[in-house]
Amino acid sequence: MALTRKLLVITAVAKHDLADAARRLESFMADLEEGRFPEGDR
Repeated sequence: MALTRKLLVITAVAKHDLADAARRLESFMADLEEGRFPEGDR
């Protein structure tokens, strides 16, 4: 659920600030690649 919520936030931000959304997505992907998952999805 937390993963979905995080992606929804990134999508919502993209509607207003594409650069910020890109930064958030890069950070999110880095966390996933390093095995760090948002709380609630473990």
